[in-house]
Amino acid sequence: MPLDLDKIDLHSPHRYATQGFPWAEWAQLRDEAPVFWYERDDIEPFWVITRHADVMTISEDSKTFINGGPRLRLALKGEAELLRGGVDSFGLSRGWNPQEPPDFTFMDDPRHRHTRKLSSWAFTQGCMREVGAHFDALAETFTEEFLTALKESDTCDFVHELAAKLPLAATGEILGLPPEDWKQLLVWSNAIIGEVEPEHIRSGETVTQAAERNMSDMRSYLEALIQEHRAPGGGPSPFVNRLVNGRVNGELLNEQQLNSYLFLLIGAGNDTTRNATTGGLVALLEHPDQRDLLCGNAALIPGAVDEILRWTSPVISFLRTVTEDTVINDQSLKAGDTVCMFYPSANRDDRVFSDPYRFDITRDPNPHITFGFGAHFCLGANLAKAELRSVLKALRGVLPRLELTGESRRIANTHVSGFSMLGVRAVA
Repeated sequence: MPLDLDKIDLHSPHRYATQGFPWAEWAQLRDEAPVFWYERDDIEPFWVITRHADVMTISEDSKTFINGGPRLRLALKGEAELLRGGVDSFGLSRGWNPQEPPDFTFMDDPRHRHTRKLSSWAFTQGCMREVGAHFDALAETFTEEFLTALKESDTCDFVHELAAKLPLAATGEILGLPPEDWKQLLVWSNAIIGEVEPEHIRSGETVTQAAERNMSDMRSYLEALIQEHRAPGGGPSPFVNRLVNGRVNGELLNEQQLNSYLFLLIGAGNDTTRNATTGGLVALLEHPDQRDLLCGNAALIPGAVDEILRWTSPVISFLRTVTEDTVINDQSLKAGDTVCMFYPSANRDDRVFSDPYRFDITRDPNPHITFGFGAHFCLGANLAKAELRSVLKALRGVLPRLELTGESRRIANTHVSGFSMLGVRAVA
Protein backbone atom coordinates (compact mmCIF):
# COMPACT_ATOMS: atom_id res chain seq x y z
CA MET A 1 0.00 0.00 0.00
CA PRO A 2 1.43 3.42 -0.95
CA LEU A 3 2.40 5.68 1.91
CA ASP A 4 0.75 9.03 2.57
CA LEU A 5 3.62 11.34 1.64
CA ASP A 6 2.15 14.16 3.71
CA LYS A 7 2.58 12.04 6.86
CA ILE A 8 5.92 10.34 6.36
CA ASP A 9 8.72 11.08 8.85
CA LEU A 10 12.11 11.93 7.35
CA HIS A 11 13.32 14.45 9.93
CA SER A 12 12.99 12.90 13.38
CA PRO A 13 16.27 11.78 15.02
CA HIS A 14 14.26 9.26 17.07
CA ARG A 15 13.00 7.66 13.87
CA TYR A 16 16.54 6.96 12.64
CA ALA A 17 17.58 5.61 16.05
CA THR A 18 14.67 3.20 16.42
CA GLN A 19 13.84 2.20 12.84
CA GLY A 20 16.90 2.95 10.73
CA PHE A 21 16.63 4.50 7.28
CA PRO A 22 13.17 5.22 5.77
CA TRP A 23 13.80 3.07 2.70
CA ALA A 24 10.14 2.67 1.68
CA GLU A 25 9.49 6.39 1.97
CA TRP A 26 12.56 7.33 -0.06
CA ALA A 27 11.72 4.76 -2.75
CA GLN A 28 8.19 6.11 -3.15
CA LEU A 29 9.50 9.68 -3.29
CA ARG A 30 12.06 8.77 -5.96
CA ASP A 31 9.25 7.32 -8.09
CA GLU A 32 6.43 9.77 -7.39
CA ALA A 33 7.86 13.03 -6.05
CA PRO A 34 11.66 13.23 -6.41
CA VAL A 35 11.57 16.92 -5.45
CA PHE A 36 9.06 17.03 -2.60
CA TRP A 37 8.01 19.96 -0.40
CA TYR A 38 8.22 18.76 3.20
CA GLU A 39 6.31 20.62 5.93
CA ARG A 40 6.00 19.48 9.54
CA ASP A 41 5.16 21.37 12.74
CA ASP A 42 8.49 20.85 14.48
CA ILE A 43 10.92 21.73 11.67
CA GLU A 44 11.30 24.49 9.12
CA PRO A 45 10.09 23.31 5.67
CA PHE A 46 12.43 22.14 2.92
CA TRP A 47 12.54 20.36 -0.44
CA VAL A 48 13.36 16.64 -0.20
CA ILE A 49 15.83 15.47 -2.88
CA THR A 50 16.01 11.69 -3.28
CA ARG A 51 17.31 10.83 -6.77
CA HIS A 52 20.98 10.34 -7.58
CA ALA A 53 20.91 12.64 -10.62
CA ASP A 54 19.29 15.49 -8.71
CA VAL A 55 21.77 15.24 -5.84
CA MET A 56 24.58 15.41 -8.41
CA THR A 57 23.02 18.43 -10.15
CA ILE A 58 22.64 20.36 -6.92
CA SER A 59 26.10 19.37 -5.65
CA GLU A 60 27.94 20.53 -8.75
CA ASP A 61 26.10 23.87 -8.93
CA SER A 62 27.56 25.53 -5.85
CA LYS A 63 26.55 29.01 -7.00
CA THR A 64 22.82 28.32 -7.18
CA PHE A 65 22.85 25.98 -4.16
CA ILE A 66 25.07 27.37 -1.41
CA ASN A 67 26.36 26.09 1.90
CA GLY A 68 26.55 29.54 3.42
CA GLY A 69 22.83 30.01 3.95
CA PRO A 70 20.97 29.81 7.26
CA ARG A 71 20.79 25.99 7.26
CA LEU A 72 23.28 23.23 6.46
CA ARG A 73 21.99 20.29 8.52
CA LEU A 74 18.51 19.31 9.66
CA ALA A 75 17.57 20.50 13.15
CA LEU A 76 14.26 20.58 14.98
CA LYS A 77 12.79 23.96 15.87
CA GLY A 78 14.41 25.34 19.00
CA GLU A 79 17.48 23.12 18.72
CA ALA A 80 20.95 24.19 17.59
CA GLU A 81 22.12 22.77 14.30
CA LEU A 82 24.95 20.23 14.53
CA LEU A 83 28.33 22.03 14.79
CA ARG A 84 26.60 25.36 15.42
CA GLY A 85 25.81 24.21 18.96
CA GLY A 86 28.21 25.63 21.54
CA VAL A 87 29.70 28.19 19.16
CA ASP A 88 27.55 31.02 20.48
CA SER A 89 28.03 30.34 24.21
CA PHE A 90 31.74 29.52 24.00
CA GLY A 91 32.43 32.25 21.49
CA LEU A 92 30.59 34.89 23.50
CA SER A 93 33.07 34.47 26.35
CA ARG A 94 35.95 34.83 23.89
CA GLY A 95 34.61 37.77 21.91
CA TRP A 96 34.18 35.71 18.74
CA ASN A 97 32.51 37.17 15.69
CA PRO A 98 28.93 35.78 15.56
CA GLN A 99 28.86 36.32 11.79
CA GLU A 100 31.86 34.05 11.17
CA PRO A 101 30.91 30.64 9.67
CA PRO A 102 31.16 27.83 12.27
CA ASP A 103 33.70 26.06 10.02
CA PHE A 104 34.68 25.90 6.37
CA THR A 105 31.84 23.53 5.38
CA PHE A 106 29.54 26.54 5.91
CA MET A 107 31.58 28.57 3.41
CA ASP A 108 31.26 28.90 -0.35
CA ASP A 109 33.88 29.40 -3.04
CA PRO A 110 36.27 31.06 -3.42
CA ARG A 111 36.77 31.36 0.37
CA HIS A 112 35.83 27.71 0.91
CA ARG A 113 38.36 26.52 -1.66
CA HIS A 114 41.21 28.59 -0.25
CA THR A 115 40.45 27.62 3.36
CA ARG A 116 40.12 23.94 2.52
CA LYS A 117 43.54 23.97 0.82
CA LEU A 118 45.18 24.70 4.17
CA SER A 119 44.77 21.03 5.08
CA SER A 120 43.92 19.18 1.87
CA TRP A 121 47.61 18.37 1.35
CA ALA A 122 47.43 15.93 4.28
CA PHE A 123 44.61 13.84 2.79
CA THR A 124 45.76 13.18 -0.77
CA GLN A 125 45.95 9.69 -2.29
CA GLY A 126 49.73 9.97 -2.23
CA CYS A 127 49.77 10.69 1.50
CA MET A 128 47.44 7.76 2.11
CA ARG A 129 49.72 5.42 0.14
CA GLU A 130 52.60 6.49 2.34
CA VAL A 131 50.75 5.58 5.53
CA GLY A 132 48.99 2.49 4.16
CA ALA A 133 51.39 -0.03 5.69
CA HIS A 134 51.25 1.81 9.00
CA PHE A 135 47.44 1.74 8.98
CA ASP A 136 47.60 -1.99 8.20
CA ALA A 137 49.80 -2.54 11.26
CA LEU A 138 47.51 -0.48 13.47
CA ALA A 139 44.45 -2.36 12.22
CA GLU A 140 46.16 -5.70 12.96
CA THR A 141 46.98 -4.58 16.49
CA PHE A 142 43.46 -3.30 17.13
CA THR A 143 41.96 -6.51 15.73
CA GLU A 144 44.13 -8.59 18.05
CA GLU A 145 42.94 -6.48 20.99
CA PHE A 146 39.36 -7.00 19.85
CA LEU A 147 39.82 -10.77 19.67
CA THR A 148 41.36 -10.75 23.14
CA ALA A 149 38.32 -8.89 24.44
CA LEU A 150 36.08 -11.49 22.79
CA LYS A 151 37.93 -14.28 24.60
CA GLU A 152 37.44 -12.54 27.93
CA SER A 153 33.71 -12.03 27.53
CA ASP A 154 30.73 -13.71 25.91
CA THR A 155 29.96 -10.58 23.94
CA CYS A 156 31.86 -7.49 22.87
CA ASP A 157 30.90 -4.01 21.69
CA PHE A 158 32.45 -3.82 18.22
CA VAL A 159 32.12 -0.03 18.04
CA HIS A 160 34.32 0.72 21.04
CA GLU A 161 36.56 -2.35 20.89
CA LEU A 162 37.53 -1.99 17.23
CA ALA A 163 35.62 0.33 14.86
CA ALA A 164 36.43 3.54 16.74
CA LYS A 165 40.13 2.84 17.21
CA LEU A 166 41.72 3.24 13.77
CA PRO A 167 39.87 6.50 12.85
CA LEU A 168 40.87 7.91 16.22
CA ALA A 169 44.53 6.89 15.83
CA ALA A 170 44.69 8.05 12.21
CA THR A 171 43.19 11.45 12.96
CA GLY A 172 45.34 11.85 16.05
CA GLU A 173 48.52 11.00 14.16
CA ILE A 174 47.80 13.19 11.13
CA LEU A 175 47.04 16.15 13.38
CA GLY A 176 50.02 15.30 15.59
CA LEU A 177 48.01 15.10 18.81
CA PRO A 178 49.40 13.23 21.86
CA PRO A 179 48.21 9.59 22.04
CA GLU A 180 47.23 10.07 25.68
CA ASP A 181 44.60 12.58 24.50
CA TRP A 182 42.95 10.34 21.91
CA LYS A 183 40.41 8.65 24.17
CA GLN A 184 39.19 12.00 25.40
CA LEU A 185 38.95 13.21 21.80
CA LEU A 186 36.61 10.29 21.11
CA VAL A 187 34.36 11.32 24.00
CA TRP A 188 34.25 14.84 22.63
CA SER A 189 33.63 13.67 19.06
CA ASN A 190 30.65 11.63 20.24
CA ALA A 191 29.28 14.68 22.02
CA ILE A 192 29.23 16.60 18.74
CA ILE A 193 26.49 14.27 17.47
CA GLY A 194 24.71 14.17 20.83
CA GLU A 195 26.10 10.81 21.98
CA VAL A 196 27.31 10.90 25.58
CA GLU A 197 27.94 7.74 27.57
CA PRO A 198 26.45 7.64 31.11
CA GLU A 199 29.89 7.80 32.74
CA HIS A 200 30.50 11.15 31.05
CA ILE A 201 27.29 12.77 32.31
CA ARG A 202 27.53 14.66 35.59
CA SER A 203 24.92 14.51 38.30
CA GLY A 204 21.93 16.66 37.40
CA GLU A 205 22.93 17.05 33.74
CA THR A 206 20.76 16.14 30.80
CA VAL A 207 22.38 14.45 27.81
CA THR A 208 22.12 17.73 25.89
CA GLN A 209 23.80 19.66 28.70
CA ALA A 210 26.55 17.06 28.94
CA ALA A 211 27.11 17.21 25.18
CA GLU A 212 27.36 21.01 25.27
CA ARG A 213 29.80 20.88 28.19
CA ASN A 214 31.97 18.31 26.41
CA MET A 215 32.01 20.39 23.23
CA SER A 216 33.04 23.43 25.27
CA ASP A 217 35.82 21.36 26.89
CA MET A 218 36.98 20.31 23.43
CA ARG A 219 37.13 23.93 22.27
CA SER A 220 39.13 24.84 25.39
CA TYR A 221 41.56 22.02 24.59
CA LEU A 222 41.93 23.29 21.03
CA GLU A 223 42.38 26.83 22.29
CA ALA A 224 45.36 25.75 24.38
CA LEU A 225 46.72 23.68 21.47
CA ILE A 226 46.58 26.67 19.14
CA GLN A 227 48.27 28.97 21.66
CA GLU A 228 51.05 26.41 22.11
CA HIS A 229 51.70 26.37 18.36
CA ARG A 230 51.41 30.16 18.06
CA ALA A 231 54.38 30.54 20.40
CA PRO A 232 57.83 31.32 18.97
CA GLY A 233 59.32 28.17 17.52
CA GLY A 234 55.92 26.53 17.21
CA GLY A 235 54.66 23.38 18.89
CA PRO A 236 55.12 19.62 18.48
CA SER A 237 52.53 19.08 15.73
CA PRO A 238 53.74 19.78 12.17
CA PHE A 239 50.12 19.82 11.01
CA VAL A 240 48.99 22.41 13.55
CA ASN A 241 52.15 24.48 12.97
CA ARG A 242 51.37 24.56 9.25
CA LEU A 243 47.73 25.42 9.89
CA VAL A 244 48.40 28.31 12.27
CA ASN A 245 50.88 29.76 9.78
CA GLY A 246 48.67 29.21 6.74
CA ARG A 247 47.11 32.19 5.00
CA VAL A 248 43.85 32.77 3.16
CA ASN A 249 44.04 35.78 0.84
CA GLY A 250 47.21 36.81 2.63
CA GLU A 251 45.66 36.70 6.11
CA LEU A 252 46.39 34.28 8.95
CA LEU A 253 43.41 32.50 10.43
CA ASN A 254 42.33 33.98 13.76
CA GLU A 255 41.75 31.99 16.96
CA GLN A 256 38.06 31.48 16.21
CA GLN A 257 38.72 30.20 12.70
CA LEU A 258 41.51 27.88 13.81
CA ASN A 259 39.45 26.46 16.65
CA SER A 260 36.52 25.72 14.36
CA TYR A 261 38.81 24.24 11.70
CA LEU A 262 40.37 21.72 14.10
CA PHE A 263 37.01 21.02 15.74
CA LEU A 264 35.61 19.98 12.36
CA LEU A 265 38.58 17.82 11.37
CA ILE A 266 38.53 15.88 14.64
CA GLY A 267 34.77 15.36 14.66
CA ALA A 268 34.45 14.39 11.00
CA GLY A 269 37.63 12.32 11.11
CA ASN A 270 36.22 10.04 13.78
CA ASP A 271 32.53 9.68 13.01
CA THR A 272 32.21 8.70 9.36
CA THR A 273 34.75 5.85 9.12
CA ARG A 274 33.76 4.40 12.48
CA ASN A 275 30.14 4.20 11.33
CA ALA A 276 31.06 2.79 7.92
CA THR A 277 33.26 0.15 9.58
CA THR A 278 30.49 -0.92 11.96
CA GLY A 279 27.83 -0.92 9.26
CA GLY A 280 30.19 -2.80 6.98
CA LEU A 281 30.63 -5.56 9.54
CA VAL A 282 26.85 -5.85 9.88
CA ALA A 283 26.47 -6.08 6.10
CA LEU A 284 29.14 -8.78 5.76
CA LEU A 285 27.78 -10.88 8.62
CA GLU A 286 24.21 -10.58 7.34
CA HIS A 287 25.35 -11.58 3.82
CA PRO A 288 27.56 -14.64 4.37
CA ASP A 289 27.97 -15.21 0.63
CA GLN A 290 29.67 -11.81 0.34
CA ARG A 291 31.63 -12.41 3.52
CA ASP A 292 32.98 -15.66 2.10
CA LEU A 293 33.86 -14.00 -1.22
CA LEU A 294 35.89 -11.39 0.63
CA CYS A 295 37.57 -13.92 2.90
CA GLY A 296 38.60 -15.96 -0.11
CA ASN A 297 40.00 -13.17 -2.25
CA ALA A 298 41.94 -10.16 -0.95
CA ALA A 299 41.71 -8.54 -4.40
CA LEU A 300 38.05 -7.82 -3.66
CA ILE A 301 38.88 -5.45 -0.79
CA PRO A 302 38.74 -2.20 -2.84
CA GLY A 303 35.35 -3.15 -4.27
CA ALA A 304 34.14 -4.16 -0.82
CA VAL A 305 35.17 -0.75 0.53
CA ASP A 306 33.09 1.06 -2.09
CA GLU A 307 30.09 -1.21 -1.62
CA ILE A 308 30.24 -0.77 2.15
CA LEU A 309 30.33 3.00 1.65
CA ARG A 310 27.34 2.83 -0.70
CA TRP A 311 25.45 0.43 1.54
CA THR A 312 26.01 2.25 4.83
CA SER A 313 25.93 5.86 3.57
CA PRO A 314 27.17 7.17 6.94
CA VAL A 315 26.27 10.77 6.08
CA ILE A 316 22.48 10.89 5.76
CA SER A 317 21.83 14.40 4.53
CA PHE A 318 23.07 17.90 3.82
CA LEU A 319 21.10 21.07 3.13
CA ARG A 320 21.69 23.81 0.60
CA THR A 321 20.09 27.24 0.19
CA VAL A 322 18.75 28.28 -3.22
CA THR A 323 20.17 31.64 -4.34
CA GLU A 324 17.91 32.28 -7.35
CA ASP A 325 14.72 30.88 -8.82
CA THR A 326 15.52 27.63 -10.58
CA VAL A 327 14.10 24.28 -11.68
CA ILE A 328 15.11 20.78 -10.54
CA ASN A 329 13.46 17.77 -12.16
CA ASP A 330 10.60 19.94 -13.51
CA GLN A 331 9.93 21.40 -10.06
CA SER A 332 10.24 25.17 -9.57
CA LEU A 333 12.27 26.32 -6.59
CA LYS A 334 12.43 29.89 -5.31
CA ALA A 335 15.38 31.89 -4.05
CA GLY A 336 15.68 31.37 -0.31
CA ASP A 337 14.25 27.84 -0.35
CA THR A 338 16.11 25.01 1.37
CA VAL A 339 16.85 21.68 -0.32
CA CYS A 340 17.82 18.54 1.59
CA MET A 341 19.83 15.89 -0.24
CA PHE A 342 19.42 12.37 1.15
CA TYR A 343 22.54 10.41 0.20
CA PRO A 344 21.35 6.91 1.23
CA SER A 345 18.36 7.33 -1.07
CA ALA A 346 20.57 8.44 -3.95
CA ASN A 347 22.76 5.40 -3.32
CA ARG A 348 19.74 3.09 -3.74
CA ASP A 349 18.44 4.73 -6.92
CA ASP A 350 17.64 1.96 -9.43
CA ARG A 351 18.07 4.48 -12.24
CA VAL A 352 21.81 4.28 -11.48
CA PHE A 353 22.40 1.02 -9.59
CA SER A 354 21.34 -2.41 -10.79
CA ASP A 355 19.50 -4.28 -8.02
CA PRO A 356 20.34 -1.50 -5.53
CA TYR A 357 19.08 -3.34 -2.44
CA ARG A 358 21.55 -6.17 -3.00
CA PHE A 359 24.84 -5.98 -1.10
CA ASP A 360 27.44 -6.91 -3.72
CA ILE A 361 31.16 -6.38 -3.11
CA THR A 362 31.85 -7.10 -6.80
CA ARG A 363 29.56 -4.26 -7.95
CA ASP A 364 31.15 -2.48 -10.90
CA PRO A 365 30.68 0.33 -11.65
CA ASN A 366 29.72 1.73 -8.28
CA PRO A 367 29.15 5.48 -8.67
CA HIS A 368 28.01 6.05 -5.08
CA ILE A 369 27.98 9.60 -3.78
CA THR A 370 28.62 8.79 -0.14
CA PHE A 371 31.27 11.52 0.00
CA GLY A 372 29.17 14.05 -1.85
CA PHE A 373 30.18 15.63 -5.13
CA GLY A 374 31.56 18.87 -6.50
CA ALA A 375 33.12 21.68 -4.48
CA HIS A 376 32.21 20.12 -1.14
CA PHE A 377 33.36 16.57 -1.88
CA CYS A 378 34.50 15.13 1.45
CA LEU A 379 38.03 16.25 2.35
CA GLY A 380 38.70 12.97 4.15
CA ALA A 381 37.44 10.57 1.47
CA ASN A 382 40.90 9.14 0.76
CA LEU A 383 41.55 8.74 4.48
CA ALA A 384 38.24 6.94 5.04
CA LYS A 385 38.92 4.51 2.20
CA ALA A 386 42.46 3.83 3.42
CA GLU A 387 41.20 3.08 6.92
CA LEU A 388 38.46 0.77 5.65
CA ARG A 389 40.94 -1.12 3.45
CA SER A 390 43.22 -1.70 6.43
CA VAL A 391 40.39 -2.84 8.70
CA LEU A 392 39.07 -5.29 6.09
CA LYS A 393 42.56 -6.73 5.58
CA ALA A 394 42.82 -7.33 9.32
CA LEU A 395 39.31 -8.76 9.68
CA ARG A 396 39.28 -11.08 6.67
CA GLY A 397 40.74 -13.99 8.57
CA VAL A 398 38.33 -13.75 11.51
CA LEU A 399 35.01 -12.78 9.91
CA PRO A 400 33.71 -16.40 9.72
CA ARG A 401 34.22 -16.67 13.49
CA LEU A 402 32.03 -13.67 14.31
CA GLU A 403 28.28 -13.24 14.65
CA LEU A 404 25.95 -10.47 15.75
CA THR A 405 24.30 -10.84 19.15
CA GLY A 406 21.25 -8.77 18.23
CA GLU A 407 22.20 -6.11 20.76
CA SER A 408 22.74 -2.73 19.18
CA ARG A 409 22.03 0.96 19.64
CA ARG A 410 21.71 3.35 16.70
CA ILE A 411 22.68 7.01 16.70
CA ALA A 412 19.73 9.39 17.03
CA ASN A 413 20.74 11.86 14.35
CA THR A 414 19.55 13.09 10.96
CA HIS A 415 23.01 13.97 9.65
CA VAL A 416 25.22 11.06 10.73
CA SER A 417 24.10 7.44 10.59
CA GLY A 418 25.57 4.57 12.50
CA PHE A 419 25.69 2.51 15.67
CA SER A 420 26.79 3.77 19.06
CA MET A 421 26.91 0.12 20.19
CA LEU A 422 27.00 -3.20 18.35
CA GLY A 423 27.13 -6.53 20.14
CA VAL A 424 29.35 -9.22 18.58
CA ARG A 425 30.39 -12.67 19.80
CA ALA A 426 32.73 -15.38 18.65
CA VAL A 427 31.40 -18.66 17.30
CA ALA A 428 33.13 -22.03 17.39
